This record gives sequence, C-alpha cells and structure tokens, in this order.
Amino acid sequence: MKRFIDPCCEKCDHSKEKPCQDFVECCTSGPICHENEACAAKRKAIMEKASLNEHFIII
Repeated sequence: MKRFIDPCCEKCDHSKEKPCQDFVECCTSGPICHENEACAAKRKAIMEKASLNEHFIII
C-alpha cells in the first residue's frame, strides 16, 4: 500500500468497484473493515509522510 486509495491487504474491503463508505475515517483511524496492527501502521506511515511533505497542504 503506497496510497490511501490502495487496499491495505487481502482482507481489505475497499476497491475501485466497492469503495469504503467510511473512507476518511478508515484512512485516519483504520482500517475499519478488519483489525490488523500492520495495516494500521501502514496507514499511519502514509499520514506521517504526507504531514512531513512541505508541498502537502491541508485546507
């Protein structure tokens, strides 16, 4: 998983055909569709990478 829109693992329900209904919450606090510390760590790493990027602006 390199982007929030990528499924975090094979247990992830999110896909292009069936997007996550709680996408924002899943990205920031998830995964929601299943519990997995490794998947949560992947999402946290993406958030940290984005927050450290000087070109990433939260409006």
